[in-house]
Amino acid sequence: MPVVLVLFCAACSRAPQTVSPAAQSTADTGTTDNAKAQINSVVAVLPLQVSGDDADAQVFADGLTNHFTRALAGLPGVATISGESAFRYRNSSELNSVIGDALGASHLLRGRVQRQAGVLQLDVELVQAADGSSLWSQHYQRVEGELFALQDDIVATLAKTLQANAGTRPKQDDRPPGGNVEAYTAVLRGDALAMQADIFSARQAVEAYQHAVDLDPDYAYAHARLAQARVRQITRFPLDDADVGTQGELARRDAATASRLASDLAEAQQANAAWLAGIAHDQPGAVDALRRALALRPHDADLLSMLAVRQIGFGQLDQAVESLRAALKTNPLSAPTLYSLGSVYLSQADYPQAEHVLQQALSLEPNLPLAQAFLAMAVFQQNRTAEAITIAKRESVPLWRSYALAMAYWANNDRVHSEEELQVLIRQHAKDAATQIAGVYAQRDDETQMFHWLEEARRTHDPGLAEIRYMPFVARYATDPRFIALVKAQGLVPAK
Repeated sequence: MPVVLVLFCAACSRAPQTVSPAAQSTADTGTTDNAKAQINSVVAVLPLQVSGDDADAQVFADGLTNHFTRALAGLPGVATISGESAFRYRNSSELNSVIGDALGASHLLRGRVQRQAGVLQLDVELVQAADGSSLWSQHYQRVEGELFALQDDIVATLAKTLQANAGTRPKQDDRPPGGNVEAYTAVLRGDALAMQADIFSARQAVEAYQHAVDLDPDYAYAHARLAQARVRQITRFPLDDADVGTQGELARRDAATASRLASDLAEAQQANAAWLAGIAHDQPGAVDALRRALALRPHDADLLSMLAVRQIGFGQLDQAVESLRAALKTNPLSAPTLYSLGSVYLSQADYPQAEHVLQQALSLEPNLPLAQAFLAMAVFQQNRTAEAITIAKRESVPLWRSYALAMAYWANNDRVHSEEELQVLIRQHAKDAATQIAGVYAQRDDETQMFHWLEEARRTHDPGLAEIRYMPFVARYATDPRFIALVKAQGLVPAK
C-alpha cells in the first residue's frame, strides 16, 4: 500500500516520447535551465471572495483564482504560490505582511467576484505584501461571454505592473480553445470535485471533465484533467478488473489526446506521467514525462512533488529531498509535501530533522494519514520509545496505527503488544498492506518473513512496493539479490 502522500495528483499519465537534451541533462534533479531564471516577484493569488454562500459561485471564484495563479506563473521573472498554500488564507483577516511572510510572497492579488443574470462583476487589487500598499486596483463589469477576454486583460495589466514581459503564450491553457464558457465551467466543477477524497466525488469529477470534452473535443486541458481523474479513480477506488481495464485505456487515450492537441501544455505531460506511473507502471517513462512538464513550468509544486515520489522509488533520496524543498518554495504550507520530506529524512536516518518536519506537517493537518506513524518511528529511533508509543496511538487511520504501534512496542521491548498489533495487520490487511507487514518483520531482523511478505506484495500488486527503497528497516536490504529482483520487477532501475 502506498505510503507517500502527494498532490495528485496523488495525487495527483503516456506513450513514449523523445526527451530533449536539455531535459535529459536534468535526470537526477528534475530542474531545468528555465528553473534557474531570476525570479523578481512571487505572487500569492488569494481566493477570490464571493457574495453569499452559493456553492456554484464559490467553485467559479476558485476556478478564476487558479487561472490567475497559472497565468501569472507563465510570466518571465514571476513565480506564484500554489493554491494549496494560498487557499489557507481564504477570507483571512491577517495583515498582508503576515500572509506574505507565511507564504514567501512579495505580492498578494486579492479580489471579489459576483455573477448575476449573465453579468460578471470583478474587483481586483495587487498589493505589496511587505506594507500592504496598493500597486493597482480595478473594478470590472462584463457580460459572461467576455470572461476570457477579461482574464487576458487582467493578466496583461498585472504583467505591466510587475514589469514582466507577457512572454510566449502556449497553444492552449486551462480554457477551451473554442471559447465555450459552459465547457470551462464544467472543468471548474471537475477541479473542485477532484479535490475531494471520496468515491462519489471521484466519479462525478470524471463526469464533469467528460462533459467538458463533449462540448469541446479540442479542449486539451479538459482531456488532461479527465485522464488524471480516471487514474485517480482506478488507483483509489477500483470497482473490478473490468472497470480498471476500461478506465485505464480511456485514461491513456485522454492523455494522448491532450498531448496531441497541446504538447506545450504542462497538464498534458502531467496526465501522461500519471497514467504511466499509476496504470502502465512505467516509472522511467513517468519521470521523462514529468521532466517535460517541468521544462514548461519549472516552479510547479505539484510536478516537483510527483517527481520526488518517482525519485524515491528509484532510491534517489538526495534528489527527492531537493525536489521536495523546491516544491515547498512555492507551496510552503503543504502538509503532504512536508510529510513526504520528513519520510525521506527518516529513511536517511536523519531522525531529528525527520521529527521536525513531520511536526510541521501535523501542525497544519493534525489528522494527516501516516504522519503520526512516521513521527513515532523518528522518535523511537532517538531512544524515546515510550513517547513513540503515545504518538503512534494518535495515528488516525487504524491500519497505520497498528503498523506504527507494532514497531514502537518492539522498540520498547514490549514483544507481546508488538505481536498483537502485527497480527491485527495480518488478519485485516494482508491483501492491501503486505509491504508494511514486511516492514515490521524487517525491524525484527526476520529476513525470511520479510521477503515472504514482499513477495506477497508483489503477487497482490501492492503499490507500496514502489517505495521499499526508502522504507525504514526494509531499505537496509537493498544489496540483497532478492531485493534487487523486486525493484527490477517494479521497473525501478534508473536509466543510465
